[in-house]
Amino acid sequence: MRIVSLGASGHAGSRIAALLAPELDAADELVLAGRSAQRLARTRTLITSAAQISTAIVNVEDQQAVRDLVSGADLVIVTVSRPDLIGALARIVLEAGADWLDTMLSTPPKIAALRALEPDITAAGRCFITDGGFHPGLPATLVRWAAERVDELTEADVTAGLHIDWQADAIDDATIEEMLTEFTDFDMVTWIDGVRRRVRWSECPTVDFGQPIGSQRVIPMGLAEMVDLPRQYPSLQRCGFYVTGFSPAMDYLALPVVMAMAKVPALHRANVRFTRWAMTHLAVSRPPYRLVLQTVATGRASGIPSQVSVRIAAEDSYLLTAAPVVACVNQWRDGSARRVGLHFQAQVMEPNACFADVTRLGVEVHLGEVTPI
Repeated sequence: MRIVSLGASGHAGSRIAALLAPELDAADELVLAGRSAQRLARTRTLITSAAQISTAIVNVEDQQAVRDLVSGADLVIVTVSRPDLIGALARIVLEAGADWLDTMLSTPPKIAALRALEPDITAAGRCFITDGGFHPGLPATLVRWAAERVDELTEADVTAGLHIDWQADAIDDATIEEMLTEFTDFDMVTWIDGVRRRVRWSECPTVDFGQPIGSQRVIPMGLAEMVDLPRQYPSLQRCGFYVTGFSPAMDYLALPVVMAMAKVPALHRANVRFTRWAMTHLAVSRPPYRLVLQTVATGRASGIPSQVSVRIAAEDSYLLTAAPVVACVNQWRDGSARRVGLHFQAQVMEPNACFADVTRLGVEVHLGEVTPI
């Protein structure tokens, strides 16, 4: 089996490679591909594996180089922050006869580019998995796990609390541009009271994530993986993804400026610089760091109103991004997640196997019992 990791020189890509490599066998090959020879060499030093490990210098803007790279691949893991190239890269991987898994942010342009290829993906018998990682990547998995434990699921909001080092000075421009796309597309729409509607600020809940995050107001963030859940579970009256902000100064002072500048194409480069400055100076968190993803879902079990909870946490944001991707790759390798067509990571993974894998890889997972309320 030949797996190509496109973007292995980046933070997320290198961590995925380091966690994935020990899972592979001697007959497997893992190709670490990226723009920086120095960073690829650093990634290579992190890896211990029975598999064959090689590196390749490639610029994703060079389509022929990408074609040569993915020729003969079984799976291409895409972690590069180039949503503008998503359609071209996906087409190249499809024409190479390989499957696909990406960790790019969940934005309408990315989803639209992959949806446009969906008929060809299905006709070719390929499996394309998108929205890999932590968020997106896990929230809908938590809801699906909870739904298996009650007879009727009525509420299942998923909340994320972040107290992390954003390392803004080490983020490349392409990643910040991807974030700006997400800011531009931001809309406080979620599933609430049995309909999809815009949420008022006064309706945004305050959630206790424990220390060091504490109690924080959370706001809805649109994730494509969550959209289909009310159809899957018709009893759902409330089901959305809510996340904490960066910091009060970043959220209330800088982000309005960022969003206004994003509407003026001529200010794009200036906006990238301003966003980096704001994240470096205004979105500062002090150790200890922690990320928490959780839901307390409610419904009926054996006719009794009940609740069940699941909580996933880590101190390292890149671990929490990489571990679910590796869990997904493991299910793709054993065939359980290799379904023809276009799928979201959170919808294609079997929840219990995912939680077992991410626990083994170092993520905290706390699964609650069903209790009457």
